[in-house]
Amino acid sequence: MSSHQQMAQNKELLIPIDIKDVKLVDWLVDRAIVNRLWNEECGELRDLLKQIGEEECPLVDIREEIVTPIHYHNSVKILKALEDSPFGSKNLIGQYTHDYTAKWARIVKLFEKNGTFLADSAKHIIQNVKYDIPLYKKQISRATQIKQDSIKKQADCSNNINKYQIKYREKCADIGIVGDHVRSELKNLVSDIPDKMLDIASDIGLLSSALSYYQAFARFLINDPELEVCPLLFFVQQHGNVTVSQWETGVLPSQESDSESSVEIIEPIETHDKNGCIVVSGDADIDPRDSPTDMDMTIDPEKNTDAPDLDCDIDFGIDTIDFGADIDFGEEVIDCGEIDFGEDIEISVLGAGEDLKNELLLDNTITRNKIIDELYELAAFLSSRTDELSRHSETILAEIPDCPSEIQTTQIDSVEKMRIVVELPLNKLTNETMRHLLLLKNSEKYLDRLTDSMHSQLRLCDKMEDSIDEMKQRIKEAERTYEEVEPKLKRAIETTKLLKSTVENELSKKYKGRPVRIMGDINTL
Repeated sequence: MSSHQQMAQNKELLIPIDIKDVKLVDWLVDRAIVNRLWNEECGELRDLLKQIGEEECPLVDIREEIVTPIHYHNSVKILKALEDSPFGSKNLIGQYTHDYTAKWARIVKLFEKNGTFLADSAKHIIQNVKYDIPLYKKQISRATQIKQDSIKKQADCSNNINKYQIKYREKCADIGIVGDHVRSELKNLVSDIPDKMLDIASDIGLLSSALSYYQAFARFLINDPELEVCPLLFFVQQHGNVTVSQWETGVLPSQESDSESSVEIIEPIETHDKNGCIVVSGDADIDPRDSPTDMDMTIDPEKNTDAPDLDCDIDFGIDTIDFGADIDFGEEVIDCGEIDFGEDIEISVLGAGEDLKNELLLDNTITRNKIIDELYELAAFLSSRTDELSRHSETILAEIPDCPSEIQTTQIDSVEKMRIVVELPLNKLTNETMRHLLLLKNSEKYLDRLTDSMHSQLRLCDKMEDSIDEMKQRIKEAERTYEEVEPKLKRAIETTKLLKSTVENELSKKYKGRPVRIMGDINTL
């Protein structure tokens, strides 16, 4: 062979043989390196692998190596470990004395027969690269994602619990309860309403200067000295939280009851006149001669010559009506007896709105709303007046003739103090606590709704606690899945790389040392 041919042959030996990983078995069959029916000829090998998998390995150190699927390298490694142990002894003719070791020797021999281990290794490479390793990676990725999402959701649930608890405590504080026993605490709040109303009435009693200033200002601008503004506020400021009846009538309830009790009830008196007629009178001093019963209401036709002649025949155009036979109404008389209405019953009818009139002004809904409206009106006036005084508009009023000195001398600081005093009872009447108290007082259903609303915050906390427990369980399951799958992935990658190296080396030997490279996803493991 010439040197040129030798160089060409050497260059050819340096050209690598590239084989696609998923086509490796087909490549081996097409090159006649393995028999086309190699899988069918492995019946004895599969039976031995099945038997060996059901038996217990006598050598503890290699039990972890006996995993499924078993490939050629597992078999060689296990057989070598058994040969180095007491179970690897042979008889005079070179056979293993221990049946378990003999089975592994037979398995290795079947793998090496007709290059079966190459096809088997190629099959394991395809299975791992195309199916098992992607599956393990997907399971690990999913478990990792579940763990991360569960940790995040667990943190969110913890934050929500804190928010719900803070919101619950704030709502309890707004209502004025502790929140340990919601329903009983809400019921107890209603008993505090009289004291709160008394305190509000005391605050309204401090509005004398504000009301006087407002009334003087309004009378001056409208030029009506009899104008009354905020009449109900004036009344409460002077008399306190009295009843609605006293506000409407100006009379105390005790005085009303005394006046009512002093009224004399005159019973009707029945008398008879000289003709025997009944005369009903409420006054015994009435002269019977004044009674209309003494008037003669009879008419004498002989004496009354002026009476018109009414004797005339009127033809209505109606013939005689024949009603047929006489109607027999019967002679049976029904005795109904005497009707017993029972004992005498006294019926007492109260006047309309009697109970409402006995309510206090701040307890009655209508008058309380009117007081609130008048407080808003007074506060709005003082706020507007403060804004005007800040722009020095008092100089304009001073130039107007007959302007009261009370208006001219009032400074912005005094008006601001008045506004603060007015807003004190207004805020107490319109705050969240008072709103709940009044609704609780007037409605049992509202007590149920408010209690359920308060408990809903706690139910949300319980729901978040259940979610946290669920997330902890999911985290444990994800960690368990990761711990189970991660060793499988690691072992599959190591096995695949080992099989790849074995197949490449064996094929390189068959092609006189030419480099053999298995290409594809196997190189991205």
